Amino acid sequence: MTFKLPVFILTIFILFQACKQDSANSPTHVASNSSNATASGHRRMIAILDSIAQNASPQNCYHLNSKKADFFLEQMSIVPQEQRPFAQFKYAEQLLYAGKIEAAIMQFQDVVNQIGDQLNADTKLVYEMLAVSYMRLGEQQNCVEQTTSQSCIIPIQGTGIYKMKAGPENAVKIYERILKSFPDDMQTRWLLNVAYMNLGKHPAGVPKEYLVPENLFQTKGEIHFRNIATQLGMDVRGISGGICMEDFDGDGNLDLFMTSYGLSDPARFFRNNGDGTFSERTHEANLDGIVSGLNTLHADYDNDGDRDIFILRGGWLVGGTHPNSLLRNNGDGTFTDATIEAGLLSFHPTQTASWADFNGDGWLDLYIANESRPNLPLHPNELFKNNGNGTFTNVAKELGVDFTGFFKGCTWGNANNDRLPDLYLSNLLGDNKLLVNRGGSFEDIAVNAGVNNPQMSFPCWFFDFNSDGLDDIFVAGYNFDLTLQASGDFLLELMGKLPDGDWSRIYRNDGNETFTDVAKQTGMNKLTFAMGSNFGDLDNDGWLDFYLGTGKPDFRALVPNRMFRNVGGQRFEEITMNGFGHLQKGHGIAFGDLDNDGDQDIYEVMGGAYEGDIAPNIFLKTPERPGINGLKSKWRAKPATGTASAQK
Repeated sequence: MTFKLPVFILTIFILFQACKQDSANSPTHVASNSSNATASGHRRMIAILDSIAQNASPQNCYHLNSKKADFFLEQMSIVPQEQRPFAQFKYAEQLLYAGKIEAAIMQFQDVVNQIGDQLNADTKLVYEMLAVSYMRLGEQQNCVEQTTSQSCIIPIQGTGIYKMKAGPENAVKIYERILKSFPDDMQTRWLLNVAYMNLGKHPAGVPKEYLVPENLFQTKGEIHFRNIATQLGMDVRGISGGICMEDFDGDGNLDLFMTSYGLSDPARFFRNNGDGTFSERTHEANLDGIVSGLNTLHADYDNDGDRDIFILRGGWLVGGTHPNSLLRNNGDGTFTDATIEAGLLSFHPTQTASWADFNGDGWLDLYIANESRPNLPLHPNELFKNNGNGTFTNVAKELGVDFTGFFKGCTWGNANNDRLPDLYLSNLLGDNKLLVNRGGSFEDIAVNAGVNNPQMSFPCWFFDFNSDGLDDIFVAGYNFDLTLQASGDFLLELMGKLPDGDWSRIYRNDGNETFTDVAKQTGMNKLTFAMGSNFGDLDNDGWLDFYLGTGKPDFRALVPNRMFRNVGGQRFEEITMNGFGHLQKGHGIAFGDLDNDGDQDIYEVMGGAYEGDIAPNIFLKTPERPGINGLKSKWRAKPATGTASAQK
């Protein structure tokens, strides 16, 4: 039997997309059923979110994998007999994505048996998925259910080595078989080495021809960060989501607010007790029923001195009917969803927004960059002007900034030092935009300024990386094409072979509304597959460093999260192997001094896009040391020479 998977996938995709969207998923239906003249806006939002979760249609949501599995199970009984293995493959795939791993393994193995256990170019994907199912089984048993401070952090060692070994042992057998037929498959080679690490057998146990040299995993300097989330009870489990780190209750300690992408996943609020511990206060903060969210950001929108929270929902969802939430901080340890009364209720897919006072009236305004896809209804971007009375007005169309595109990042900064906030937009399917504020209007100068690339990008931000007083721009390249092998590309890069693709950009501000791409000079011509990101001064040396949460929905995209240290404003040195290289998918990242010891820690929300791609969040603690300056001297890094921006 010849197993031509791509043709079948297209057939099933068409069948699946042909399903009619559930009418309960439309904005009109949700809003009308949820409205109640006597109910508060807070309760109305909870009702809307609950209605969406109950009625969501799986063809519009990446993370309703159990329901998708049911669909393909039904297909197995109605497709012609010769196509049954293909339907069963898709069924097994969705079982895996739903976290039903043992069941997925049984189904993948049955497909292997039906095709006569023939490994060739047409059937290779079946074997890859069976192997990664075993890998995921090991992760679930050893990294998720029995988390330690070293779990899933490259290089895997110490308590990170698996106690339950059946998963990686079975994966090794399949990966070695694949590599015998496809010796140049870099993704399989990387995953084989990770499996041996999980078993505690790297490098000695790895066949020489497939070995990734151990010296590629060496730390740089003497400082090694440590994940203390489990010992603090902060290893919250979920899928991808956002994080806010802020002193929300005004006691001088940084608290944590986090979300998870699942339609019914609760937002969580942890109060910092000021003694190195945290207490969950989700219920006490009036957050019961506030669910889901792929990203979140905070600001004081009503000028009352308390930081409020904005939750972004609907990113990647085809239907685009998931509203964002504005949580007003009441100043007494509680929050109220003020979205509806503030005039911010809208139904668009998005995961990115940014606050700034664009018109200089003393009130923070909000730009929301939405996602529009070809051949589907458009979702224009929104610019909500703060009216100064707790309400907002969308002026995006009036100001000509109601763009449509697949926007995955937006950030306010100052491109020309005129004290007016400018806006940079990262577009996953085309030119990025740099909107210069002309004091009442905006002008897109991205092409002339030289900052419109990469053509497929994700997170972005303004920061002065070289301390010359001008805002520079970072934008990460990204490609969600599932045929691209993120793990293989990472291995190529690790071995000094730059893979094909559109790498990240560091745009140095030249001070005249133009920028120079210095990615290569600064060592950032890399394919990072970044989804989450943030920056801060990791080592208290006065230069801004950054951390990238990496990954793709594909379970084979086992790429470590990556940390880059700023060396004197001239280059970025990768220090991923110093305790930062967590293998699970990374999203929301926050830098801050969570224990008031004078240096910044990192909290990161982990987990993927699928229902079963659950991972515990991590809390990376700066090492204990006698004084703040002790860290700086131990990196032992030499400044770069050659062409680079001036440092101060």
